[in-house]
Amino acid sequence: MNMGVLMKLLLIVANFIPEIGSAAHIYHDLGVDLVRRGHDVHVITSYPREFYLDAKDKNKTWKMDEDIDGIHVHRCKFRLAMRDNIIVRGMEHFTLPRLYFKKYKKLRIKFDGALIYIPPLPLYKMGIWIKKRDGTRSIFNYQDIHPQELVDVGVMKNKLLIKFMEKEERRSYKAADWITVMSPTGVDLIKGRGGDPTRLECIYNSINPSDFQKNLVRKDYKQVAGLEGKFLISYAGILSPFQGIDAILDVAKRFKNDREVFFLIAGDGMERERLEKRARDEKLDNVRILPLQPRDVYFNIINSSDLSIVSLDSRMTAPCLPGKFINLLGASQAIIANVPEVNDVHWIVKKYNAGIPVIPGDIDSFEKAIRSLKDNRKKIIEMGANGRKFLEENMNLEWNSKRYEQIFIRLHKGE
Repeated sequence: MNMGVLMKLLLIVANFIPEIGSAAHIYHDLGVDLVRRGHDVHVITSYPREFYLDAKDKNKTWKMDEDIDGIHVHRCKFRLAMRDNIIVRGMEHFTLPRLYFKKYKKLRIKFDGALIYIPPLPLYKMGIWIKKRDGTRSIFNYQDIHPQELVDVGVMKNKLLIKFMEKEERRSYKAADWITVMSPTGVDLIKGRGGDPTRLECIYNSINPSDFQKNLVRKDYKQVAGLEGKFLISYAGILSPFQGIDAILDVAKRFKNDREVFFLIAGDGMERERLEKRARDEKLDNVRILPLQPRDVYFNIINSSDLSIVSLDSRMTAPCLPGKFINLLGASQAIIANVPEVNDVHWIVKKYNAGIPVIPGDIDSFEKAIRSLKDNRKKIIEMGANGRKFLEENMNLEWNSKRYEQIFIRLHKGE
């Protein structure tokens, strides 16, 4: 039910299906549920970029406007898009708002509300421009806190640029009609940086638990990959400086003589080639690094794993919940959370006994966590069930899309 209110809603997100990645699927699923609730949902996004696509989708041509699962998708093309070039990525971040706004004007639709996925941080300007143009009010959904995360891992070093971006960050909080974040600590951080506490709340990224079950059918990856009899520990996600993947290779070295334990890393990003070279140079035969996998293979890897890893660099002190975390909870996976103690994943895993948190850099504890679970299948199953319970109570798509609907109604009424 949608309380009798039919709204035209706009979702603005830089990544959308067919691209592979958490943002693309989170907003697709949210859009589908809002359509189910009776709303007319549009998405403004980027043209699919080759480096975010499944191999079968590369070199395809995509329509600039099309309907996907009841969502009206409108695409914009930034022709210089490059995954690993920081300068070009920065140019893209600052170009997207104008590309998207140009598309917005061409639509000639008066929307009742907009939801804007941040980062890129400059997309907050879309909220200002569409409000000025026709009065449409926006929710800013902060998934990552920039520029802090970029500064933490050393990607952004120029002091003038940092000051400029910090000023943009504060402006974005003031420009928002409502702010949502995907973690409780994000609420406190934004509140401390000028966000209006009366229009600021945590809404977790969500899945529909019943729909998610279709992703849990295949569990034969060990057989397919020739890993029968192995205790499989996997990391499936982005390979960037933010993730601290070297810790996985460090702990894998501790298990070189244990022929039962095998580590699988699947993903893509600027760190992939370096990690592959390191694994070769150090003769880590118990490690396999794969490129980005199709969604069905990705879930088969997760479902077939005995343990799953969430990893973040020790410098990542800004609030965030990696997109893969929700999939691991949904798949009832016991989780080794190699993340800073201040990160929400750490306290969720610890508080709800959904796995074992370890501090990045503490390879002894990482190794100990794996050994403590390797021969304790009962404990692994118990932890996986605890994580699934947390997801069902906090990350239910139906509940959280209803919450977004309620915010849209308030904003449309001028509250």
